[in-house]
Amino acid sequence: MIPWNPVPVIAFAVAIALGISGAGAQQPTSSQNLMAGIIRDVIDRTVEAANQEVRRNTGIDLLERGYDSSKNYGSPRSGASEKTRRDLRKLSEKHDRKIGKLEEELQRKLRKAEEEFQREAGKEKNVGKIKEKRRKLRKRVDKAYAKFEEKIGEENRRFDEKRSEILSKS
Repeated sequence: MIPWNPVPVIAFAVAIALGISGAGAQQPTSSQNLMAGIIRDVIDRTVEAANQEVRRNTGIDLLERGYDSSKNYGSPRSGASEKTRRDLRKLSEKHDRKIGKLEEELQRKLRKAEEEFQREAGKEKNVGKIKEKRRKLRKRVDKAYAKFEEKIGEENRRFDEKRSEILSKS
């Protein structure tokens, strides 16, 4: 019989071996904190805006309305054939996939911009220069998001035309 519990001793030895003690931990510098705040402000807010845009443009019942929320589509057709409903469902699924691909494309651009910002701003110690890098990041992110919105608008117009074609055949 062991007169003492070996578990705490083993846990302590493992903690020392892995360097988990607080003595070895480094505190983030003010420039690292600034960079993290910039990334949260610029990148994360843009990602959230894109997510909202995707939610607004996917999962729409095409029998009820089209993709362009600014148009008045009138009352839905109650006597739409099964073929029309199937064609509209396929169109909706295709549109949702396309919007998802546009979101992935935007996220790739944002990751690339974030990585470049971290690489460039990580070299800087001067807060003024980091803020200049932030302005460049903001410009690049805004350009990518504007392109994303433009492409969504194009897809909405294209699919609204296809929706009209399908409904005119029924």
